[in-house]
Parts: sequence; structure tokens; C-alpha cells
Amino acid sequence: MKSIGIIGMGNMGFAIARGIKGTYANLQLTVIDKDRNLAKKRAEEIGASESSSFEQLIRKSDIVIIAVKPQHLDELFKEISSFTKDKKIITIAAGKKISLFEENLHTGNIVRFMPNIAAKESLSLTGIAFGENVSEAFKKEAVETAESFGKSVILPETLMPAITGLSGSGIAFVFAFIHALALGGTSSGIPYDTSLDITVETIEGALALVKKSGTNPVTSLTRVISAGGTTIAGIKALESHAFTAAVMEAVEKAAQRAKDFEIETRS
Repeated sequence: MKSIGIIGMGNMGFAIARGIKGTYANLQLTVIDKDRNLAKKRAEEIGASESSSFEQLIRKSDIVIIAVKPQHLDELFKEISSFTKDKKIITIAAGKKISLFEENLHTGNIVRFMPNIAAKESLSLTGIAFGENVSEAFKKEAVETAESFGKSVILPETLMPAITGLSGSGIAFVFAFIHALALGGTSSGIPYDTSLDITVETIEGALALVKKSGTNPVTSLTRVISAGGTTIAGIKALESHAFTAAVMEAVEKAAQRAKDFEIETRS
């Protein structure tokens, strides 16, 4: 892998570009966006090249990453399909199946990514699904690319909606929980900014314990709970509002919506 081209310099495309360039400083990275000023600015920021045309970017890149919003794909396909035969393509378009890209771009070398917004800090958990005809060499390159901005997990494409719900959308549910926990501290008398700092540190501590112990988080939970104590009172309050069921349903609903997008694409 000597060169990568990225189509789309929105938040996710830029996060991926920054991660790639930060990990592979000598790799030739070329970017393009409909907003030429944005592409130029972001290319300069990370030491990438900005391309003036799709054809130029595709022809000079070993791998092309498509990082445009799903609703813009039809227009993009019309503009690039003449140059993509047998090209190695990575797509991050949520809810768009590999077969859609194979049919429109005339290549069997399609890999599908589902990153999350933590790619901005090179901490994304990216789900990876491979097309049936992807070479072993490209599989390796795709994993290396994903892990330049975080970690990865390889899944069958049938589970891409599930990881969309769990990781792609799930990070937003974590933001919501952080805010709610901070509000709880504020309701109990701690100013919001201070409460938020305490919340973030508390969550970082919890994550460290889960990672270090390697056990089910329920094990750690039971160690914190004392009979008749403060924590069990709070847990009871959460469960009285169906906390566990609500979180499960949030993931399931997001996953189902991702699956709906796939169905809509086929129809």
C-alpha cells in the first residue's frame, strides 16, 4: 500500500485521513471534496495532496476510500464509475451494501467499514466486512487502514447493521449517558462543568477497570454494591425506569434502522 485517495472531506473523511497520515507519514495521501476550499484546507493541515478531479485521484491511488454521505452516492457513482474497474475500494457509507458498490463501480474489490466518530482521536472501533472476491492482500491492507485510526473487528456483512447500532450509533448513547450523569450531579448541588469533569473521570476509571479485569462488568458492579447502601438505591432507580431495557432497545432500534436502509437500497 503506497497510496490512498479519499473522496469526501467531511468530519469522518477528515478523521480517517488524519489517522492514516499520522500512522503512515510516508504514504501518498490524496483527498478530494465538492468543497474545494475545504479539501485544500484539510489537505494542508495534515500534509496530504488535494486532487482537482476524481479521475486523477482514482488513477494515482492504490486504494480509494469513499467517505461521502449515503444520499450522495448515486451522483458520485455517475462521476467515477468510468475509472473504478477492478479498483480497491473502501466504503464507509452506512446502510449501503457491498453489492451496491460492486454493481456500480465494476469491481469485486470492495471492503465495507463502519467506524465511529472517535476516529477523530484515533480511537474508533471500526467494523469491517469484506466482499466475496476481495484478495487476502487487500484484506490485510484494509485492516491496517482501519487500525490507523483505532481498532477493528472483522464481521460478516450481515452483522454490519448490528455494529452500526452498537458502535456507530452507540457512542452517541454514551454521550447521552455522560450528560445525564453530569445532570444528576448538578441536581445534587455540583455545578455542571465540575459535575461533567467528575463524570468523565468516573467513566474513564470504570473503563480501565473493565479492561484490566477482563471480566463481565456485572462482576465489577456487584463489588460496588453494598447491602442497603447508596449504590443499590441508585441501581434500583435506574431499573425502575427500565434502564437496561432502554439501552438494549436503543441499540436494537439503531441496528434495525441501518438494516432498513439496506432494504431500501435494494428496492
